Amino acid sequence: MTTDGSAAFPTETVELSRSSIRGSPRASNRNVPLLRTQSSGSTEDAYTEVPVPLAKMQDTQGIRVLHVDDDPQIGELLQTFLERINDDFTVVTETSAVAAMDHLRESRIDCIVSDYQMPNMDGLEFLEIVREQYTDVPFILFTGQGSEEIASDAIAAGVTDYMQKETGTDQYEVLANRVENAVSQSRTEEQFWNALSWYQRLVEQEIAGVCIVQDREFAYVNQKLAEMFGYTQCELMGESPARITATDDQNWFFGQLESGGEGDLESFDSTFTGVRADGERLTVEVSGGDIEYDGAPAWIGVLRAVDGCPAVDE
Repeated sequence: MTTDGSAAFPTETVELSRSSIRGSPRASNRNVPLLRTQSSGSTEDAYTEVPVPLAKMQDTQGIRVLHVDDDPQIGELLQTFLERINDDFTVVTETSAVAAMDHLRESRIDCIVSDYQMPNMDGLEFLEIVREQYTDVPFILFTGQGSEEIASDAIAAGVTDYMQKETGTDQYEVLANRVENAVSQSRTEEQFWNALSWYQRLVEQEIAGVCIVQDREFAYVNQKLAEMFGYTQCELMGESPARITATDDQNWFFGQLESGGEGDLESFDSTFTGVRADGERLTVEVSGGDIEYDGAPAWIGVLRAVDGCPAVDE
């Protein structure tokens, strides 16, 4: 999509499982409207997709790990093994929670790995302070003081993962894998919510005309689309898309909706001749695809009047 919001509907998506969305701290003050949903069985396995502009699709390289342990020798050992196991890791060790918080304020950190038993402030107290200011950064409690009570308290405080220290070097392979998985999940969530923010701007801030067609009627139109065709939103809601289509134009997407069934138009990109409330004809580009809306199949379209291309009366 171009910066003015005028290009076709984006072809890339980012998706999260419904269970991940509900469990994400970012979801506490957001909703997820008008989105495509796929399911492999149970509700927990359903994935929600958000379209994202191609320019927003970025691969973040490198994983910065902040390790907190009051024993500097353990810190050096963990740093050596993690960076040897995964070349993408850069590990920084601090020996106190206070120093770790200072580091968090000054540098980007992708994951925190913290010991539990530390002087002045234990790992759970440190976790609670981190969650007050950095709700989304992955936090792994890596402790030799394992117990069900500590694990339960850590989960309640918002820990990402909990791992008990063991003897031998194999534990660092496991820890590296957990760090990598936690960061991957966090980055997917961040990309999802950033894409959702962009998507909501598209719909709610009138960057483009947007409509949802369900049961051959407009189930939703935004103000931009209504203004494009000289109507109010209320005048188009519940109406057939034929109301904004020239009667002699039978080969565009909305015409296919009248004869097609749900799920037949996974994606589309077309041009049609529209007609305004005052009878003026205009050429309109439309792109979009199947979505789930209010729990039922529907189609979403993004419409743009083509500048300088009025439709020709026949």
